[in-house]
Amino acid sequence: MPIFFRSIAFCCGLTLTAAESVPATIVVDATKPGLTIPADFLGISYEKNALVEPHFRAANSELIHLHRNLGPGTLRLGGNKVELTRWQTDAPASLDKATGLAVIGRTTLDDLYGFLKATDWKCVHGINLAGNQPEASADEAAYALKIGAASVLAFEVGNEPNLYNNHDLRKKDYDCGQYLPEAAKAIKVIRARNPGIILAGPATARRTDHWFEDAVAGLKGQLTIGTSHLYALSGGSTNPKSANFPSIENLLLPATMAKDVAMVDEHLAAAKAAGMRYRLAECNSISNGGRAGISDAFVAALWATDFLFSVAERGADGINFHCNLKPGSYSPFFARKSGGYQVQPLYYAMLLFREAGRGRILPATVKSEANMTAHATIGTDGKLRVVLTNKDLAREIIAHVSTGRTQGTIARLLAPSIDAKIGVTFAGASTANDGKWSAMKTEPVAGSGSDLTVRLPAGSAAVVTLE
Repeated sequence: MPIFFRSIAFCCGLTLTAAESVPATIVVDATKPGLTIPADFLGISYEKNALVEPHFRAANSELIHLHRNLGPGTLRLGGNKVELTRWQTDAPASLDKATGLAVIGRTTLDDLYGFLKATDWKCVHGINLAGNQPEASADEAAYALKIGAASVLAFEVGNEPNLYNNHDLRKKDYDCGQYLPEAAKAIKVIRARNPGIILAGPATARRTDHWFEDAVAGLKGQLTIGTSHLYALSGGSTNPKSANFPSIENLLLPATMAKDVAMVDEHLAAAKAAGMRYRLAECNSISNGGRAGISDAFVAALWATDFLFSVAERGADGINFHCNLKPGSYSPFFARKSGGYQVQPLYYAMLLFREAGRGRILPATVKSEANMTAHATIGTDGKLRVVLTNKDLAREIIAHVSTGRTQGTIARLLAPSIDAKIGVTFAGASTANDGKWSAMKTEPVAGSGSDLTVRLPAGSAAVVTLE
């Protein structure tokens, strides 16, 4: 069924016929709990020059609520603007629009760490490497630790050094061999000023070479957390036949997810070999700011639901969805010109993960001809949660779920259509004008024996919570 007609069917409230339903069998093994999902797994990444705008303030209650809805999380200050942000101790926050250079000082960090305290989030605080001013970065870190040490997870040294030559930050022949001594020199200065500081990096962009692997091996003993970046599809791709071309279909392909988690596996293994933890510190659906109609639509929420659990199952510390706070982008929410914030569909996938991505991961297998995934966890509250995502855009799935439990509730992730930008709900609720969210609607579910049945409309997801 073409996307256009699917959208009409959803918008008009039409239901799919029985002939368009397909079965799925899901088996969850509750006897084999695996990895524990970190409590602060969820995160958002911001361009560092957002600090010069009036967002991160202790009085910004709406933005505080949007973070607190997600539980304890991790806010990253990074992006390309890390290398265009300068620290001047007593300077007020400012931005030179002609050059793109931002200036921050103590008052800026006072605001930031006041905001973090109000949200109960930790910070991966990006500091400038490309500017060759490690003393300034050391001073910035020292002040951040002085006023907000309890809110600091780590300081990330630089951003995407493997693309420095593309951004005219280094010569065209700049490579990892040149990066390593430069990074080591800066780290030495930063550590001398801040003994015991926790550092992260190399914050590399996704490439087909081994920059990340070589960098973490070369910085063994100097970084605590290995970080890298991933975008599922390329915003620069112009070939519709390419697997990286931005489209709804490509974003939901199992092959796209398989490719992405393969990179996570590789980077996680390299970080572990270097004695580091690993965090996917910047990621999202489509690079270069995302693609309107995809990154800001409900399809991004379906993709993110599966992506979050797929990365968690690998053993990563967490992920940070990148956010430029602009409409039409991949941001979980954007800043309205009239004031306040507009939540985008991606945010609701994060709410779903907040509900179900807790406790220990359970093995879950799926058998179906449809494009469907399942993930399961068991919480410290003893409840078993199964996340079912129907990425088939034309067919309802009748899921037969075997867990050994049959009494519980269903909370659904729904939208008027796969390309909807508004009208998205999780557990029957959207965010309120003040940024708060709370579940409003769940359905009872029951089964017989060890099985239960859940109907999943085309292009939707659900959390089944079993007592």
